[in-house]
Amino acid sequence: MALADGVSPVLNLFHKDTWLPATLVTVLIILVESALLRWRIKEIRYLDTLWRCVVLNLVSSIAGSVILVGLGRGSYFMWDTMSLVFPLFVITLATEIPMLRLLYKKLPLSWGRACALGFGINIASYAVVFVAEIALFMGFLSFAGRSDAKELTQWVHPELLAQSSGQIYATETPPGGSHRLRVLDTKTKSWRSLTNCPSLDPTKWDVEGRTCAFVRWSTGTAERDTAVVASLPEFSPMREISVSALVDPNYDRDSNWQGISDLSLSPDGTKLAVLFHVADAVAYRNSSSYFALGGKCALAVFAVDSGRLIIRASRWASDGGLCWFPDSSAVLFTSFKDEGVYKTKKTEVCGATGYGSAYAKGDRFKMGLYCFNITTGEVRWFAEGKQPTVSVGSRQFMVRDGYKVRIVDAQGASRPCEGISRLGYSRAVLSPCGKLMLAQISRHQPFYAGGRLTVVDLAQPSLRHIIADDLVYRFKWTTSGDDVPSKRADSPP
Repeated sequence: MALADGVSPVLNLFHKDTWLPATLVTVLIILVESALLRWRIKEIRYLDTLWRCVVLNLVSSIAGSVILVGLGRGSYFMWDTMSLVFPLFVITLATEIPMLRLLYKKLPLSWGRACALGFGINIASYAVVFVAEIALFMGFLSFAGRSDAKELTQWVHPELLAQSSGQIYATETPPGGSHRLRVLDTKTKSWRSLTNCPSLDPTKWDVEGRTCAFVRWSTGTAERDTAVVASLPEFSPMREISVSALVDPNYDRDSNWQGISDLSLSPDGTKLAVLFHVADAVAYRNSSSYFALGGKCALAVFAVDSGRLIIRASRWASDGGLCWFPDSSAVLFTSFKDEGVYKTKKTEVCGATGYGSAYAKGDRFKMGLYCFNITTGEVRWFAEGKQPTVSVGSRQFMVRDGYKVRIVDAQGASRPCEGISRLGYSRAVLSPCGKLMLAQISRHQPFYAGGRLTVVDLAQPSLRHIIADDLVYRFKWTTSGDDVPSKRADSPP
C-alpha cells in the first residue's frame, strides 16, 4: 500500500520495492483528480486538464521527497510512514493550491476557489486510493485462497514416495503447546505420531538410524544448554551433552554462552556435531544503528556412546545450519568468508536498532560453506550457500542460495535446481535416491506460518505431492541402517 498523492514521493518510483505500487497509485490519482477538475472547470478541455494534473502531482511529490530526504528517509510504504501522512498532506496542499492558481491563471482562479478545489481533489483521491487498495487486497486474498485450494487437489502424487527408500521425520504440535516427532513411512505413505516422544525444541533435533538427539522444549537456560541423546523407538535417554563440556575459561572468557543453536548426528550414528551459540554476530553500521548478523557459534563434535568431546573447530561458525559428509568424516557448516566479522562485540556497536546483512553494500558480509575434517582438524572452504543438508544415499548435499536451492557433490561442485519457487527461507532436503526434494512450499495466501511440506520431482518440478498441510518446523528424510555407506574414494580430503 503506497502512500497517496503528494504523500507518494517521487523517490518511490525509483525503488525496487515500491516502484510498481507507486506508479499504479500515481496514475490512479491523476485520473481521479483530472476527472474532478474537468467536472468543476468545464472551460478547460480534458487533455489540458490531464497534463495540469501531471504537473500538480510531480511538484507535490518532489516537495514530499525533499522533506523525507531531509528526515533521513528513503522509500516508503503506508505502514512505515503513518506518522507522516498528515504532515505530507499539508505539504501537498501547500504546493498544489498555489500551482492550481498558476496553471489556471487564464481563468483566473480565486484563492478561495483554489483552496476548495485543492482540498477537495486531494480528499477524493485519498478516499479512492484507500478503497481501491482495500478492494485489490481483498481480491488478492480471494485469488490466493483459490490457488491454494487448487494446489491441494493437484499436488497429489503419492507414487513419488515409492521412488526412494527411507523414512521422513517431521515435527508436529499437538494441543497443549508441546512439540514432538512423527514419521512417514515411504512404503505405507502414512504418518505415525511418536506419542512417547519427549517435548522437544521443534528446530533442534536430529534422527539417524535408531538414535535421536534433541534439545528439550523449555524456557529455562539449563535445558537450552544440553543436548539429549536417546535410543528409538522408546526414546530411552542414553546421555546428555552440556555446554559445560566445551567451555574453556581461558579461550572463552569474553563469551556469553546462550545455548545450543543446532545439532546433527553423523550418518554412522557414532558422533554428534553441535553448534553452541556463543554471542551475537554484529558489525558497526553508523552512530545510531548496527548490523545484526545472526549468531556467533562454536562448532564441536562429541562421541555419542560416551559424550566426550572429540574435537572443536578452530573457525567460528554462524547459525546457518550444519550437516555431515556421507561417510561421517567431516562436518559442513556456514561461516563468514571474513572471519574477522566475528571479532566485533555487541558492546562496541552503536544504537539499539539492528539491520541485517542485506542492508550492507557489496559482499561485505559474504557467507559460505566450510568443511571441518574431524580427523585432522582442518577447516577449508567448500562451496557457496548455507543451510546444508545431506543425502547419504546419493552422496550429495542440498544447500540454500537465497530463495533458491542447489545440489552440491562431495567435491564442492554445484548445480541449480530449476523450476522451484516459493521456498521462503526454510531448509530443503534431498531424498536418499537423489531424484526428489522435500521442502516447504509457501502458500499463496499471506499471514500463514510455514508452508506445505511437499515432495518435488527434480526432473519434472511441476510433479509434486503434499505430505503435510500443517505447520512443520523441521523435517528430515533418513535412510535405513542398511543404506548407510562406508567411507569411499569420493570422500572429502
